[in-house]
Amino acid sequence: MKFKDKLFRTLFFLASITASNLYAQNAASVFDSPAHISFSDSAKKHVLNIRAQLMDSIAITNLSNAKTHYDNSMSIRLFANGKFTDDFLFDTRVKISTDYTNRYININMYNPYEGIPYNKQSEKKRTWDLFAANVSYNTKIAKLLAGFDFIEWGPARRNHVILRGERSFYRPWQDSSSRITDAAPTPYFGYQFTLGPIEYTQYATKLYEKKNFGKYFHAHRLNLNLPKDISFGISETALYGTTTEPAGSNPNTESDSTGREFEWAYAIPFIPFVFQEHLQGDQDNISLAFDLSVKTLPNWEFYAELLWDDMKSPTSMFDDSWWGNKWATTLGIARDNIAVGPATLGWMFEYTRIEPWVYTHHKGTAYTYANYAQSLGSDLGPNSQELHTEVSTTYDFIKATLFFGAVAKDTAFGGHINDMHTPESATDKKFLNDETTLRYKELGFTLGLTPWDWFSFRCSYTRFFGDFEGYRAYAVGSVQW
Repeated sequence: MKFKDKLFRTLFFLASITASNLYAQNAASVFDSPAHISFSDSAKKHVLNIRAQLMDSIAITNLSNAKTHYDNSMSIRLFANGKFTDDFLFDTRVKISTDYTNRYININMYNPYEGIPYNKQSEKKRTWDLFAANVSYNTKIAKLLAGFDFIEWGPARRNHVILRGERSFYRPWQDSSSRITDAAPTPYFGYQFTLGPIEYTQYATKLYEKKNFGKYFHAHRLNLNLPKDISFGISETALYGTTTEPAGSNPNTESDSTGREFEWAYAIPFIPFVFQEHLQGDQDNISLAFDLSVKTLPNWEFYAELLWDDMKSPTSMFDDSWWGNKWATTLGIARDNIAVGPATLGWMFEYTRIEPWVYTHHKGTAYTYANYAQSLGSDLGPNSQELHTEVSTTYDFIKATLFFGAVAKDTAFGGHINDMHTPESATDKKFLNDETTLRYKELGFTLGLTPWDWFSFRCSYTRFFGDFEGYRAYAVGSVQW
């Protein structure tokens, strides 16, 4: 079938069924209603819910630095969740996709540094699949966690700088038909202890950078639920792996041809990673993070996330003379549940700043803050900033959002997550150098319709101004049962 014919049929399909959009991270919201296929015993102590979804989408992108391109994606999604007992819960989902485009698709060799793998069917067609699953078991002492899923930490509504989970946004400089920009899940095991207002969570995970090369990630977090609806979190991460670069290619001599295995000490609860790393040779990528959410005023939220990545000390945050003073932050304010007649309005404003070299490591990609070539933190990457604000309104089954954003992304050395600082590299850093920084603004809207639980529709239009000039129109629909 020719691509244009396929495109027209897709547009007709979207217009005729008025089907629904599900961004991957919001998939569960469509399935809040009772499942159509459900199995349980008479006492409902053992439950299995099954759902299925058919999606189709079209994106038209017209930017001044590239010809107009069309991308169509069709997918089948299966969902299953339930419980084996009241304390043993599970949730799983699978997505099988077929993509069509008028751009050339490169061959994918199933190496994680290429991103999520796919099968090239022709120059304009590919297929790929993705799944996620998790289980939890409540004991008298702790909740046990395991899965192949996404981990999301922090109160940010758009850009998490700590762990972004499944969130993914369109970035013009990342636009490619030869790469899937979705976040990728990771296998993990962990546990959670709760003592009154104190909650401690820990994960040990495996990441993917290069086939047959081990890469490991550990994270633990202490969350304090304080009076006046205030939440404060402190977290640490540790990351390490076997050298993926060819021997002799990394001038940092202590990093060349290093083999690493899973460090079990990081899986022990309550041990500060920064101390444990010293006992293991001071060789891993350690970061410290803080987050705060204040909801003291009804329907208001003030929030912040701060990531410290290998800084010498807190007082060195604004010292640009040393490249290793790496940090990132997101600051936000939001107002929810504003009643205007029969409609409900919401508003948010968020600012994100990521210093040069954040998420990178001088030992190479085995130590970078990435999985399947995607940042575990904000997808803006190092040396970037974004200001984003939006107003949304909900009326019955209709939700509309108007948004504005201003983005800056430095393309110089230290602005990509795989950049390696070497002994020959400059020891200072420059945030958003005028000569190498891409700057653009985006103005747009989204419209979502969900008149019934079995179908809905979403479309969006974004206009770009600045170093990226043009527009992107997107429509996606789904039928689910």
